[in-house]
Amino acid sequence: MLSESDLFSNGDPLDRTLKECFHLPGFRPHQREAIESVLVGRDTLVIMPTGGGKSLCYQLPATLLPGITLVISPLIALMKDQVDRLRKLGISAVALNSTLSYAENRALVRSAQDGRIKVLFAAPERLESHPFKEELAYLPISLLAIDEAHCISQWGHDFRTSYRRIPEVYSHFANGKRPPIVALTATATPDVREDIVQLLGLQNHAEVITGFERPNLGYGVIRESDKDARVKDIIRSLPDSSVIVYAATRKSVDRIASWLKKDGCLAEAYHAGAPLPLRRQVQERFQSGRTKVMIATSAFGMGVDKPDVRAVIHYDIPGSLEAYYQEAGRAGRDGERANAVLIYNEGDRTLQESLIRSNSPTEEEVKSVYTALHEIAGTAVGSVFQGVLTVPSDQVLTRIVRPRAGLEQIIEALVSAGHVKRHRGLSNDGRSRIRFIATRARLDEVSYKSASRSVKQTISALLRTVDSEAFERDVFVDEEALIERHNLDAEEFKIAIRTIEGLGLVRFSPALRARAGTEVFQLSLVAERMPIKYLDVGGAALQARYEANMARLDAMVSYATAWECRRNMILRYFGEHPLTARCGICDVCSAREVSA
Repeated sequence: MLSESDLFSNGDPLDRTLKECFHLPGFRPHQREAIESVLVGRDTLVIMPTGGGKSLCYQLPATLLPGITLVISPLIALMKDQVDRLRKLGISAVALNSTLSYAENRALVRSAQDGRIKVLFAAPERLESHPFKEELAYLPISLLAIDEAHCISQWGHDFRTSYRRIPEVYSHFANGKRPPIVALTATATPDVREDIVQLLGLQNHAEVITGFERPNLGYGVIRESDKDARVKDIIRSLPDSSVIVYAATRKSVDRIASWLKKDGCLAEAYHAGAPLPLRRQVQERFQSGRTKVMIATSAFGMGVDKPDVRAVIHYDIPGSLEAYYQEAGRAGRDGERANAVLIYNEGDRTLQESLIRSNSPTEEEVKSVYTALHEIAGTAVGSVFQGVLTVPSDQVLTRIVRPRAGLEQIIEALVSAGHVKRHRGLSNDGRSRIRFIATRARLDEVSYKSASRSVKQTISALLRTVDSEAFERDVFVDEEALIERHNLDAEEFKIAIRTIEGLGLVRFSPALRARAGTEVFQLSLVAERMPIKYLDVGGAALQARYEANMARLDAMVSYATAWECRRNMILRYFGEHPLTARCGICDVCSAREVSA
């Protein structure tokens, strides 16, 4: 860390770095305060609105601190945008994510260990990978930045259980001590801020809160049954301007983009169902101005720093004021007048209620999946399944009544309750997994005494091919490459490997190639199987989270239906006290001024 004297010796290194490295004329409000706190090694919580410049609060320190800044970020697209931006500035940055192969991720980590990387991005799930946790001890990490930190709170609008497990890796850092933390978010109520501090274990921390007011942003709500016509009217009123239209579902996004294009509008669709390369192309065209109107789900926007968006239109009501504020805040980042328009009708709430339910597993659903997993594993009540269970989603779903919630959310509930551990570092890229249970001497002994030529050849091939760490943990093995390299017969190899496994020498999990649209879960069933009547899956917490989500939807609907200053409603929701009774530019205040 840097001392205060270091910060201000030889002039002002912060101003100099800002101008020379980031090509920015000056700091935005409270950025310097946050950066100084980070640089002296203090845990720091940064609350800045969308477009307020949160990323600079770890990017600039990364250039001045020794070693690496590790950034935990929730989205692959967001990480890519940040990496591309840093590289253009001449700052070495890489991202570890699921689109890369195991070997590619390992190569990037090695580059970081060799001192060739300043900023390393990773998803929170990456911290659950056993190999990566071990590698943390060999990475010279000076700062841990946690972006979208509100995701750690079950009272936050985008709760992710993977964020809850971040503190579990603190002991894996060099010398068993975590580096200073900077936690950043644009949307956190006072309760969520308290959760972030407690759950991340921030100590003697500084809080830098910019405030939630956007004086150039005019909020408005239009009560309308013909939403298509109103969207068209707004876009036509802003010729040649950049506009974002948010819709709740992929189907709606595709439909709106289709009829706008037929109407001659330079519009494109963006949602998570499109291939990643296409999403990148669409985003780049919008960023460069070739596309004027972006129709998108909530998957679009994080990390998109387009300053001249003149309007953000919400075709459907979002599920919370946090989500609305974050998405609406992508308008007017240049400080010029912009508008955030919500088109609302009475039926909108039903759609959001359905989406909330699909992300809120019930206690009964979680218990049914628990039973299905143990049945697939063949675990008897009172016993523990040994090893890693690799199971496709359809294999689980065929055993239970179709759940209202997604299987992903149900599995995460089992993880949170402590019944399951999820292995995200074990990919499905066509490689098998193996672990030697017996010693090398025992393997050599069996090979020497065996009358089977294929068993002898297979043991020899494994010992010569697989890394020695396979005696300690599961490792990958490219089955096809091993067979080809050692001139083995494929069918004989399969029989031999099962023979060796049956002798208790290895644990072998063959590669599983799931059909399209099927997710594969790799799980440890970490506790003994319990009778359902004694099973605790955190039902009370699941219900509390569901009720909290519904309460956030209530607040969003109140915003849409109340006749009072929109800005003041948003400020009060985030715990701020408005300084004036009216903002003067929202639809309510404008109407009152006209009628006065």
